[in-house]
Amino acid sequence: MRKILFILSFLFLNICYAKNIIHSTENYANRPIRIILPQPAGGSADTNARAMSETLGNFLGQNIVIDNRAGAGGIIAGEIFSKAPPDGHTMLFASGSLITNQVINKNISFDIIRDFIPVTQVAKTFGYIVLVNTHVGVTNIKELVALSKKTQVNYGSGGIGNALHLGTELINIRSGAKLFHIPYKGLAPIIPALMSNEIQVTLAPPLTVIQHIKSGKLIPIAYTGTKRWNNMPDVPTMAESGVSNCVYEPGGHGIFVPIKTPMNIVNQIHAAVVATINTPKIIEHFSKGGYTPIGSTPMEFKLYLKSELKHTTEIVRTIKIETN
Repeated sequence: MRKILFILSFLFLNICYAKNIIHSTENYANRPIRIILPQPAGGSADTNARAMSETLGNFLGQNIVIDNRAGAGGIIAGEIFSKAPPDGHTMLFASGSLITNQVINKNISFDIIRDFIPVTQVAKTFGYIVLVNTHVGVTNIKELVALSKKTQVNYGSGGIGNALHLGTELINIRSGAKLFHIPYKGLAPIIPALMSNEIQVTLAPPLTVIQHIKSGKLIPIAYTGTKRWNNMPDVPTMAESGVSNCVYEPGGHGIFVPIKTPMNIVNQIHAAVVATINTPKIIEHFSKGGYTPIGSTPMEFKLYLKSELKHTTEIVRTIKIETN
C-alpha cells in the first residue's frame, strides 16, 4: 500500500509540475502541433508517438498531427524539420537512426546538435528481439549462423545506418554469420516481408512485434540486451546464445524542436512530455512494448546524444560501414 501511495503521489506531483510550467506563461500553441516522424505508420516511433498524442495535446491545449516522413534513415524527415519555424508548432520524434546517419553521411544538411534543440529523451529500449519466420526452420542463433553459411539468409532493415542494420551487422561480425541485407523504408513493411519469407530474419523492438510472436507467426530466438526481457523470460540473450560482446541497446526515442525556439516554449513542451509519459496509460503502453519512460532535461538529453554519437562512431568502425 505504501508503494502504491508513493507512485500515485509521484504521478500527481509530475502532473502538477507540468500544469504549473505550461500555465506559468501564456500557452504558446495557437494551432495544431505537427510531430514529424522519420518512420512510416506502424513503426515503433510511430506507435509510441500516436499513443502519446492525445494526452500530450491535452497538456499543450492543441491537437497533435502526426506527419510520417519515412526514407533515407531519417534524413528526409530531418531536412524537412530543419526548415520548420522555431515556434513550437513543429516537433521531431526521432530514434537513434538519426544519430547513425549523422555519423555515416558527412554531407547531410543538418546537425542534430547544432540545428536542433533536444527537448527530452522520451523512452529507451534495452534491447531488440532477433526474429525469424516459421519457414526458416531454426530455433536459436547457432542454427541461424550455420544456415547462413550454407544458403542465403536475408534480413531486413530501414536502410544503411538504420538501427536494425547496425544491430544485425554487429551480429554478423561477432557470430560469423553471413546474413544478407535487404533495405526497406522502415519496420512496417519489414514485418509482412518477414512473414511471407521474402526475408528470413530481422531485429525489432518488442513493441511492434509482440502480437505476431504471441500468435505464432514470428519466432523470437534471442534478445540483444544485457539481460533477458522481463516480458519474454524464455528468450535468451546473445551472450547466452554463445555470441559474446554482442550487446546492442539501440537507444530509444526523443523529441526535438528547431534551433532558436524560445526557451519558455521548450520548457512548456518538456513539462508536457514529462507529464504525458508519467500517466498510467503511457507507462503501461511503454512497459508492454519493452520501453522505459525517461523524461530527461534538455541538457541531459544533449549530453546523451553526444555520448551516443561517439558510441555509434565506434560501432560503425567495428562493422566497417563506409562513410561519405
